[in-house]
Amino acid sequence: MPASRAGSPPARDGRGAPGAMGPAATGLLTLAPGLARLERALALAPAAILAAMMLLTFANVVLRYVFRAPISGAFELMSYMMAVLVFLSLVLVTARTEHVRISVLDGFLPRWFRRVRAVLFNLVMAGLSAGLAWRFWLHAQRPRVKAEVTQMYHLPVGRLIEFMAVCTGLCAALFLAAAVAVALRRSFLAEVEG
Repeated sequence: MPASRAGSPPARDGRGAPGAMGPAATGLLTLAPGLARLERALALAPAAILAAMMLLTFANVVLRYVFRAPISGAFELMSYMMAVLVFLSLVLVTARTEHVRISVLDGFLPRWFRRVRAVLFNLVMAGLSAGLAWRFWLHAQRPRVKAEVTQMYHLPVGRLIEFMAVCTGLCAALFLAAAVAVALRRSFLAEVEG
């Protein structure tokens, strides 16, 4: 079994098995074991999209420079896939509470202050995410946007913006859940602070 830091338990995966393969559940995923399994299943989608983007780029470069026949609409496909990848990943990062943090002062701040700060931060982020989701949704419902499609493959732009709205709305709900968890459970602050 791999060595762990002094005083800390051995690494666990989402199923709670010591030393088992797989990443440990973090953030909101620690609240229910089923969430960790769902998150691992959902994490396959961004991974598959990223792999498809790499293959598309590789194939496009080879076809362009070797055969002088690039893939038509490759940029369009890449742009669409990038939007889906970013917003799916945003939901996963929010569920794991793995946003980038700068914790220069955390060692000097009392625990109660860090807890209040975490609650306020998550409430502000929930509000901002909800507002952004609402604006995305309103924009997607405009008749001109609903009818708009991409130039080469006729992919629906309105549906993509609706997907972005749903993902951002999920982030708002996750931020709100994190704020409630930090407020109600003292131990959850360690999960939020990473």
